[in-house]
Amino acid sequence: MKRRPMGKISPSFLLQRGVTKGQRRAPLALCFYLMSLIVLLWACVLWGCALRTDAAQQAGIDADAILGHLGAVISWYHHLSDVDASAGSPSDVLYLENARTQGLQVMQLAFQSAEEEAVLVQGQSPAPAEATSEENTDQAKLAKATADVASRLEQDQKRIVTLDQALKTAGGARRRDLQSRRDALQGDLDLEKALQGVLAKFSGFMSRQKKTGLAGKIDELKLSVPELSSTSPAPKASPSQASKSSRASASGLIGQASVLLGQLGDARAVDALLSETAKLRETADKLQSPLRDSLRGLLQQGRDAVNQPAAAPGSGNTPEALEAVTTRFKQVSDAALPLRQEMILLDQVHANLLEWHKSIEREYGGVLRSLLTRVLLILAALAVVVLFSQIWRRATYRYVREVRRRRQLMLLRRFVTGFLMAVVVILGVVSEFSSLATFAGFLTAGIAVALQTVILSVAAYFFLIGRFGVRIGDRVTVSGVTGDVIDIGLVRMHLLELAGTGINLYPTGRVAMFSNSALFQSSPIFKQIPGTAYTWHEAVVALTPEADRTLAEKRLLEVVDRIYAHYRQDIERQHGTVERTLDTEMPMPGPQSHMRFTDTGLEFIARYPVDIRRASEIDDQVVKGLMEAIEAEPALKAGVSGPPRLRSVIRG
Repeated sequence: MKRRPMGKISPSFLLQRGVTKGQRRAPLALCFYLMSLIVLLWACVLWGCALRTDAAQQAGIDADAILGHLGAVISWYHHLSDVDASAGSPSDVLYLENARTQGLQVMQLAFQSAEEEAVLVQGQSPAPAEATSEENTDQAKLAKATADVASRLEQDQKRIVTLDQALKTAGGARRRDLQSRRDALQGDLDLEKALQGVLAKFSGFMSRQKKTGLAGKIDELKLSVPELSSTSPAPKASPSQASKSSRASASGLIGQASVLLGQLGDARAVDALLSETAKLRETADKLQSPLRDSLRGLLQQGRDAVNQPAAAPGSGNTPEALEAVTTRFKQVSDAALPLRQEMILLDQVHANLLEWHKSIEREYGGVLRSLLTRVLLILAALAVVVLFSQIWRRATYRYVREVRRRRQLMLLRRFVTGFLMAVVVILGVVSEFSSLATFAGFLTAGIAVALQTVILSVAAYFFLIGRFGVRIGDRVTVSGVTGDVIDIGLVRMHLLELAGTGINLYPTGRVAMFSNSALFQSSPIFKQIPGTAYTWHEAVVALTPEADRTLAEKRLLEVVDRIYAHYRQDIERQHGTVERTLDTEMPMPGPQSHMRFTDTGLEFIARYPVDIRRASEIDDQVVKGLMEAIEAEPALKAGVSGPPRLRSVIRG
């Protein structure tokens, strides 16, 4: 195929050629332009529909997540309000007060954000047209009725004012007519006011009933929290309750233990609040995340619309489109901003709670150290008491040789040791001494009244075992009963009863028991001089008036002196012991004699000391010696009118 050689082409040829091709392509271009216009119009319609749809759908808002977040915030605030700082330091009250104030603000911001989100969610699922029309009709009727009542009230008030002015100048029958008309208008005015109040209440009820769906549920939750509607500030912790830990060092073991347990409870509560605050912060962040993404998208969409060239009929940079984006941005930002503020406050609450937790840990460490120190001091004091008891015991066994005295000292040691241990434990454990003193006072008074005899017996015991007290083996007379002491207890003593008259005393086989309190009774207790075991007896010989008194006194006293010489050293030794014990000088005991006139005649009396343990033996020797002396001397025998008689100087 041969090419046609290219030559010069005339302009007329080109014009004719282009017109011909343009005529052939005109239908195709027209179709292309029509299709482009349809697509652009369809995009505008879709974009307009998207503008009319709720922004919440684009932001990904979930109604259940909103309600769940509000419930978590309310529960968290109640837990924060229930925490008690009474076991902490005074600074803990400030931490708790700040946390409660910020917690209330967090709850207010959460409800504010939820209400804004509810506005977005309601646009996503509009109410049916029929229900909306019915609600609008009811509201219109209610508004018209309210307006009519207000108009009638205004007219009645104007008429009453006019009648009041007319009554000032009227008189007679006209005045009575005007007054009756005014009373009728006043009654109608009162009725209209009552009707206006009823309509206002019903209007408020209708406005509350109108809120359905998410908004209604949010309002119900809001009503369940009185703090949101109350104008009074959040309850503050009492500073006076927070001084326990500051007084823990001065408290007893029980007080410190209670403060320590209280601090452990506070630490666990603060740990739970920290965990709950962190979870609440994560929930708020998740709830804000789709709103934040939506805001970024709207910002980018606005920038893209502004940066687009020339405003075409269907482009997105028209004033209407930009206004729609601005409205959407404002709606979403109104819901997102409170959430962001809520998260900032939650971070501050978390910081306060963390500082509170650190303060509790410091206070806990201080109270624990104080508690351990007190326990160590109590143990050290008890160890000192035990050491003192052991020293007492060793000293008693080393320096006290008398078994009875040693037993008394050991008994006293047990009482003293027990008392000191009780004092140490009470002073270490009890913290409120004022209450303890009051209780102990009443208790002591009751015990003193109920056990007065026992208390007197215990007190008398220490007198009985004193320096000049009663010893085992002493012969005493208590309440007319004479006997030898065989035992002295803490509250009573036992005597081996002796019977007989004069010097003839013998055991009856019975044991007499007396309370130690007999020492404080009116009847006295007779006992031997401490350190002695002798008594005085008398030998009596009756003489005739013609008897040689000098001879009788000489011979009979020689007999008594001879017998006394056998046990003189024992009596003198006892006398020396008495002088050293009483720290006084006393006359030396020995035989004495004198004459005495009685109703029956003249008597020779020889008084001599006898050892109680050998009294019968010594008395037999004295009687035998006197009778032998009387038989051996005829002149003396002639002057004696009867046999010798023995009697005890001590009666009873």
